[in-house]
Amino acid sequence: MSTCLLSMTGFGRGMAETGARRFVVEMRSLNGRGSEVKIRGREGDIPAGVETEIVRAVRAQVARGTVSVTIREEGIEAPAAIIDLAVVRQAHGVLETLRRELGLAQPVDLATVAAFLAGPGARHVHRDEITWDGLRPAVEQALREVQATRAREGAALSTDLRQRLDRLCELAAKIEKAASGLPTRAARKLEERLAAVAMSSTVLDPGRLAQEVAILAEKLDVSEELVRLRTHLHHLGELLAGNAPEAAGRKIDFLVQEVGREVNTIGSKVQDAPITALVVESKAELEKLREQAQNIE
Repeated sequence: MSTCLLSMTGFGRGMAETGARRFVVEMRSLNGRGSEVKIRGREGDIPAGVETEIVRAVRAQVARGTVSVTIREEGIEAPAAIIDLAVVRQAHGVLETLRRELGLAQPVDLATVAAFLAGPGARHVHRDEITWDGLRPAVEQALREVQATRAREGAALSTDLRQRLDRLCELAAKIEKAASGLPTRAARKLEERLAAVAMSSTVLDPGRLAQEVAILAEKLDVSEELVRLRTHLHHLGELLAGNAPEAAGRKIDFLVQEVGREVNTIGSKVQDAPITALVVESKAELEKLREQAQNIE
């Protein structure tokens, strides 16, 4: 099944009303090796069960990366809070007792009680509890926007990565073409060197020369490395085309490493200036591809 590549970076925002309260959910996804969901909100305001559902919803959509979920309440008006009169009376009684013990003449008014309850006592003011059913629309809306952002960035990354991969394929073809004539060039150089150092009376043994040429050709043979390199580049092309049933980021990371290993091996085996130049250019292009691939889910 063909799917588009997704970037690991994105942003989304959603809003939901639960009871008399209105909540805004903001999500930011960033690069990460694993899957991590961080939830931020007012301490004690979000029940553990709701946090569990948020994590489950995010991980169902985001396979890799770090997602920060911020939940905040906004637009609170006076009717949004249902005052527990028993708590208010109790607070007033406590403050009145304290006033008399301190010998204060001014009676405790509602403003003083409200100020008292606005501190630690605020937890006694009842508000509609946050539920998953109430918060779900905001979470799902934020997730949709995150996924849309990740898909747009993923499409742009895919285009850039495809161009770099095409360049790597071109360089691999040039290396293969140059390597095909390498044994002949090496044999010619060996003959020239032997002829230069040989005494005029010394006759070169054709059999020994052929043996040395064969050994040298075997050392310079990079046909196996080139076959593996072509295979890895082909698989990379399939992944960048979105031909993967799941998040492709880890597979792309692995294949980039394998391509780098084959290129390095070719460079170390072949001491030939034209091929060395192609290897150096391949490494530079591969490093750019590696950096961009780090953003793919």
